[in-house]
Amino acid sequence: MKTETFGLLALESTNVVMKLEKELLEKNLRVRVIPVPKEVTANCGLSIKFSLEEADLVRSCVEGNQVTGDYYKVTKTGLKKQVEKL
Repeated sequence: MKTETFGLLALESTNVVMKLEKELLEKNLRVRVIPVPKEVTANCGLSIKFSLEEADLVRSCVEGNQVTGDYYKVTKTGLKKQVEKL
């Protein structure tokens, strides 16, 4: 079975998610908006998926926008997900 590991950023609103996604893409970071997994609680139903190798760049952009969010490491094997708060 294929295993995928990635970072997840859960934010307080859809507007913030969309704004940050645009800015992160403009910086050529590999990000994608995805639904928040059921293992994560968030105020809105969307989150930003990112490569863990780019975590520092994502965090820097988020802090530069004076936004707060929760960071997670997600390991997905088949249909099973393991979520760890960072």
